[in-house]
Amino acid sequence: MLAHERLPQLERRVEREALASAVAEQLERAREHALRLEAVFHALGAEPSSNLDRRLEALGAYHDELTGRLADGRLADVCHALAAAAAVRHELAAYDALLALAPAVGLAAEARAALERSRAEEAAGLERLRRELERISAALPA
Repeated sequence: MLAHERLPQLERRVEREALASAVAEQLERAREHALRLEAVFHALGAEPSSNLDRRLEALGAYHDELTGRLADGRLADVCHALAAAAAVRHELAAYDALLALAPAVGLAAEARAALERSRAEEAAGLERLRRELERISAALPA
């Protein structure tokens, strides 16, 4: 499953408006980043393709299992925020790997800049999710 396929499902399950907004923004970024990645592949003379990401698939299955067993529904948004953040961390690791490989594959400066921009946007998205998680956690009864 791809991130932009999983995020709409997650967004529909979120109760807190601010978290839903953060997930929606992450979805929009995922779509933009997919377009940038396609351009990077083309710059390398390769044809882009979408492949099943088994790690994201497993993360989604774990999230579904965990939220299905919650005795207190107020914790669901905590799980949703954690799942979204884990997906973003996965994306950040992928960008780090691509950027490390860029010199070895002769990636043009413009394509490298596109990857760096996407990585920076992912990092900003992760920070927003972290702040939302703190807000959600602070609102839970002690």
